[in-house]
Amino acid sequence: MFSICKKISLCLILFVCFFVFVSMASASIPKDTLVIGMNTEQFITCDPAQANEPPLSSILENVYSKLVHVGYKDKQFTIEPEIAETWEVFSDNKTWTFHLRKDLVFANGDPLKADAVIYSYRRALKINKGTSYLFSKSLDLSEEDITAPDDYTVQIVTNASPPNVVLNILGSAIVASVLNPKVVKEHEVDGDMGMAWLNENSAGSGPYVLKEWERNIKLVLVTNENYWGEEPAIKNIIVQTIPESSQQLLLLKKGDIDVAFDLTTEQLVPLEESPDIHIVSTPKQRNQYLGMNARWGPFQDLRVRQAVKYAIDYDAVMEVMYSGFAIKCQQFNIEGYFGYVEDNPYDYDVEKAKQLMAEAGYADGFDVEFVTSTEESDKRAVVVLQENFAKIGIRANIVTMQSPQMLSIYRQQGVNLIFAGWAGDYADPSAFANTYCNYRAKQAAWRLVWYDDYAADLAEAANTEMNEDKRYQMYRDLTNYFQIYSPFAVIVQRLSLWGVRNEVKGWGDTAGGYAIHYDLTKTSK
Repeated sequence: MFSICKKISLCLILFVCFFVFVSMASASIPKDTLVIGMNTEQFITCDPAQANEPPLSSILENVYSKLVHVGYKDKQFTIEPEIAETWEVFSDNKTWTFHLRKDLVFANGDPLKADAVIYSYRRALKINKGTSYLFSKSLDLSEEDITAPDDYTVQIVTNASPPNVVLNILGSAIVASVLNPKVVKEHEVDGDMGMAWLNENSAGSGPYVLKEWERNIKLVLVTNENYWGEEPAIKNIIVQTIPESSQQLLLLKKGDIDVAFDLTTEQLVPLEESPDIHIVSTPKQRNQYLGMNARWGPFQDLRVRQAVKYAIDYDAVMEVMYSGFAIKCQQFNIEGYFGYVEDNPYDYDVEKAKQLMAEAGYADGFDVEFVTSTEESDKRAVVVLQENFAKIGIRANIVTMQSPQMLSIYRQQGVNLIFAGWAGDYADPSAFANTYCNYRAKQAAWRLVWYDDYAADLAEAANTEMNEDKRYQMYRDLTNYFQIYSPFAVIVQRLSLWGVRNEVKGWGDTAGGYAIHYDLTKTSK
């Protein structure tokens, strides 16, 4: 009898242990909650008029509304209505009129009308921080250019920029977010226009509200009960500070986070075989290039510059930098932008490169200082490039610098050969054309002393052309000219990459649009 009772007791103990084990094993993040693991050292402020650091500024997309929304579909950026239902531009190509939705409210229930748009835009111009230059310089706006004829109409007078430029800027969460004037004014301190309070609080009308932010610990968003759009499936967004990518990977595998934000390509490759995790990638608004000083020694000769372009093993550079997680791109424009057509004219051709070097009088090659940053992927790339150049006699001495030091020298036209990158501020080719083709803009073309008036004139003309067909052809002509004559060998367009648990659905749509806008309403579990 005792033996039977003992067995029953043992069975009960085993059952309880099994139940506890199953319960622990099945414990997971709630279905209505998304936990993102991220290095948040660049999280500085949640005030849209001050923010300029991705990805925090992109997360603010979900806290604030704008006149229009920048979407991404079929590898192209799109402009969609948001708080403005419709809009039109006058025949002067400067004056824009936006007609707002009726009955909109902020998260606290206050009405959202045209005066809030006017206040928010003028506030951004007054503060003059973050990316306010998109208003003041790119669109040449002053406070007087932003008016409200009535409660549901906003009128903006620009500098006759093309529609794609105007609408992409007005869809930017980091400068064009609409704030609740009443709430902001209630929290002003010594005339700071609410800047101190908005660093860690929100006053928007987006699908989420900033509930709390413990710096270097976590940031929490919760759904806005007064949101005018469709209710999100995910009710709580927790951005957990996890500085080390190795720790993010460990927690992702355990199921303690849903999305790992900062995994390296080396960490991502094994995940392709994981039964529980998938990899999501979207293009970045950033490319990497090799730049040659067009007024230095051998690089003054077009044939030498073309020899360098043929000497590059583009596929090998992509592989060593990003394990193949990248887009080959040999032009200033990038995939998804207006006027982009896949066009990579330079193959890895050592013999052709040698021939061009000989024709230019450099059959024996030459020595050159080769500058790059301390970023690990860049350092790996320049080793491959150094080996490529050695095959045609170019003896490149690699000099690695911290980015601030490198940029300081570069901005003074002080480098002869450099490997660097460039990122656009808004989704239009003008954001890159000036950089690479227009020396008058004092950016990369100027830094490499490429004083080419044809390229500069064409860039300026294309950047302001209102007729889309003409503008498209201008950028195609500029691209062709750039690829032949410029001192740039653009190599790769970068990707944003995430490790995502399989129970998370729609992260690719959430992070679409080049991860400049995280539309968290598109994620579910």
